[in-house]
Amino acid sequence: MITIDFRKIRMNILAWYRNIDRNWEFLSSFAGKLVTIPALYVAGERDLVVRFPGMDQLISNLSKFVPKLRQTIMLPGCGHWTQQERPKEVNAAIVELLRALE
Repeated sequence: MITIDFRKIRMNILAWYRNIDRNWEFLSSFAGKLVTIPALYVAGERDLVVRFPGMDQLISNLSKFVPKLRQTIMLPGCGHWTQQERPKEVNAAIVELLRALE
């Protein structure tokens, strides 16, 4: 049986946001670079991030930044934490991507 300590997950997630400025600096060397490996974009339809101004254009043009984007999936009724909210769908999409690479 697998058990999950959501307190640890929550703390790790919050650590990313508490450290956002430093993360931005750390990742700055990747600014403007393309993602050149096969990729998948999965987001929740109810995620507030996908409703930010300009995100509709960014998502529809994602393949310009991710040339090997295989698929964009918007999970209906799902929020920001796709992996926790819809683990079966997210895992199935990842497995499908990996099988297509064989």
